[in-house]
Amino acid sequence: MTVKPDPTMPAYDPNSGSVRAPIAVVAASRSARRARAALTSARRVLVVTKFRFMGDTIVATPFLNQLRAHLPHAEITLLTAPTVVEALENCPSVDRLKALEMRGVSRWQHSRDLLDALQDGEFEAVFLLNRSLHCAAMCALVRIPVRIGYVNEFRRPFLTVPIPYAFDRNEVDSHLDMLRAIGLPAQDALPDLWITDAERQTARKMLDDSGWAGNLAGRPLIGIQPGANDPNIREWGAERFAQVADALIEETGGTAALIGGAGEMAAAERMARTMRHPALNLTGTLSLRAALSVIGQCDLWLGNDTGLLHAAVAQRVASVGLFGPNKVVRWGYDAPRHRSLVVFPNQPAQDDATVRACLDAITEEMVLQAARDALCQPKPEAVEAAVGDWSAEQAEARPPYFAATLTPARQFSARRR
Repeated sequence: MTVKPDPTMPAYDPNSGSVRAPIAVVAASRSARRARAALTSARRVLVVTKFRFMGDTIVATPFLNQLRAHLPHAEITLLTAPTVVEALENCPSVDRLKALEMRGVSRWQHSRDLLDALQDGEFEAVFLLNRSLHCAAMCALVRIPVRIGYVNEFRRPFLTVPIPYAFDRNEVDSHLDMLRAIGLPAQDALPDLWITDAERQTARKMLDDSGWAGNLAGRPLIGIQPGANDPNIREWGAERFAQVADALIEETGGTAALIGGAGEMAAAERMARTMRHPALNLTGTLSLRAALSVIGQCDLWLGNDTGLLHAAVAQRVASVGLFGPNKVVRWGYDAPRHRSLVVFPNQPAQDDATVRACLDAITEEMVLQAARDALCQPKPEAVEAAVGDWSAEQAEARPPYFAATLTPARQFSARRR
């Protein structure tokens, strides 16, 4: 990190133009000033993300990185899902990663575990990146002095700094608004993951053992995830991915590697059977860390709206993500190496049939051309620092990374999740 924050934490100038009006109002409030002052001496700070959906926390890494830059003195704990603890291993912006299981446990047990975690930490401030009424109420119950979070879901009475949340904004930028809302500058950035050299070597050996000849003579490794949760409104189509993969292999001499969870094996098998060229089908065979490491070895990632797409972006792998119109604004990317494909309906709608029809309207040629364009972009030498020598003017001059720049998206009523 190159930024050395002023220990007095000066207020973020709401007139700079780099912060939207509702956030500027919060930043100018007495509650925000009090929170900012308290954070200057806070010893233990908690960040809470969702207890499901790994990708939701991967996109929070720009927030974590910039929070660390502003609070170098504090011990930062991340309370999140077990899969996230595994995915964010080696994250330098967090001192402690604490898992809280939600799947397969009763509501009472989850509440008991959450209460124990909150009481044991002796936290002086909490950033609630999730939007849970239950979680906000529990933080108030244990009397964490500073509670910063989104105001939706009737949470206002339980927060000391309530922050507006908009479902038509990218999630990365929404999380960064939490910093802006307490008067701290924040710069848009791509997510990060931290994979060790040993893990990279293991991934390469695994690929070699699976029949990959290595990235010889510019022949790329093309990672593809044909499956997804909620397949009816997320999966573009295994057979259609097969056509794109075959075309890319014939154009580049590359190799396709199919990656995904155990529940996506059927989609991967359909894709592999449909392809004219052999593929490395690793779906359902890898641990999470191994899957992330293999993704990092890819030259290109093609996939649906899933956590693994964010994992590819976080490792600066050229990517093409396929989205329904209800998700792209919040979860998509719009950068030279990270493309989001979406077709918007003629009239805003939220029903599954409309989302499905929009996914089906994405053509193989659209995906193939986006893949070509992303693949030809130069790869950065290293993952960029989350916070550089920042100024509001520089932030305004640089186009955002997010698919909110896809203008029709702003006219589409986003579905909650």
